[in-house]
Amino acid sequence: MRTTTRHWHALAVAVWTTSSALTAWAQGSERPIRVGAVSALAAQAGFPESSRAAERYFDAVNAAGGVNGRRIEYVSLDEGTAPPMAASAARKLVADPEVVALVGGSGLLDCSVNAATYAEAGLVSLQGASVAPECFASSHIVPMNNGPYLGLENAMAFAVENLKHQRVCVTILDLPGMATGYKRSLDRLKASLKSALDDVAYLQPEANFADAVRERLARGCGAVVFTGHEPTVLQWLDAAQKQGMGNVDWIFLTPAYTDRVAKAIHSPNARVYAMAEFEPWQSASLAMLDWKRVMRQGGLPLSALAQGGYVSAQVFVRVARRIQGPITRASFAQALRDLPATELSFLGMPFQVGQAQAHAPNRASLPVTWRNGHWKIAASVWIQAPPLATAATAATAATGAR
Repeated sequence: MRTTTRHWHALAVAVWTTSSALTAWAQGSERPIRVGAVSALAAQAGFPESSRAAERYFDAVNAAGGVNGRRIEYVSLDEGTAPPMAASAARKLVADPEVVALVGGSGLLDCSVNAATYAEAGLVSLQGASVAPECFASSHIVPMNNGPYLGLENAMAFAVENLKHQRVCVTILDLPGMATGYKRSLDRLKASLKSALDDVAYLQPEANFADAVRERLARGCGAVVFTGHEPTVLQWLDAAQKQGMGNVDWIFLTPAYTDRVAKAIHSPNARVYAMAEFEPWQSASLAMLDWKRVMRQGGLPLSALAQGGYVSAQVFVRVARRIQGPITRASFAQALRDLPATELSFLGMPFQVGQAQAHAPNRASLPVTWRNGHWKIAASVWIQAPPLATAATAATAATGAR
């Protein structure tokens, strides 16, 4: 009898211990997974669509049960208008041990100010829209987009190899800190593209766009590439249309691929192109239809910025679901590095981060052209810029960019 009593007592303790452990595990698994972002949310040069699109994707995931039963809690902070403000936003997220990754960020200051901070903290940032050169030279920042520099390389390739131009002029919007990245990309052009590069001009945002367009028309280039973001693209197009557009192919980067830009073009014979860095949203694929639904429900415009934020959130969820055990900064970073080359909706090439110390997993652009108020696909295949430099070269370039 004593043996039986001891047996049942031990069994009861074991059951109670197991039950307590399961309860503690369940309570822990129900805690939200906290994800952050640092973005340009205000001011004229803001990029709010990226982080808002990531948030909408997380809302949809949470509504479907979250990640292994855990909801995602999203904290999006504004980088502000000065480096100290961007640094402060990053410090708040880094100081919170519950923040396991940054997702959907976009802006002008975050990378240049905070790249070293993220690396030191082991905090990976999957950026929806990267702009600064430092975004593409950091171990812990992974851009989802081509960015302006690879976009410029692809635009030059499209002008020369697809449109067969022998004289191409480039006008670069001279935003702070970006000139180094543009120069590096122009230096990377292969010989056939460099021989067609007729002139490179840098344009200040407050400059007279009418004068700049007039100079380009007078130069007689067959194609003009302009690197501006959407507000300046609208200014540039307005000035060009008032001057008749000329016998020129006007090529813009991804920020021009929006409904607003398409509606702003009124010249019926305008030859206008944009470099889409994700699958064009005219596509009827199931993934594209789902993205459009999520964006419309969130009241967001259809733009590359919104696609980048959506894809960055998609990558986070896919990687997080692969993790066996606690989801932490370290486990997420390791799972991301271990992710094999993966086909993702919207990307024109397989996505992989691997062990590189500088990242550009999306180097593919698909040109689109304006036709009667709408964007249409202008090329049958994606244009793909060459890989970035080796890790050592990239690190040297990043140091020089600072």
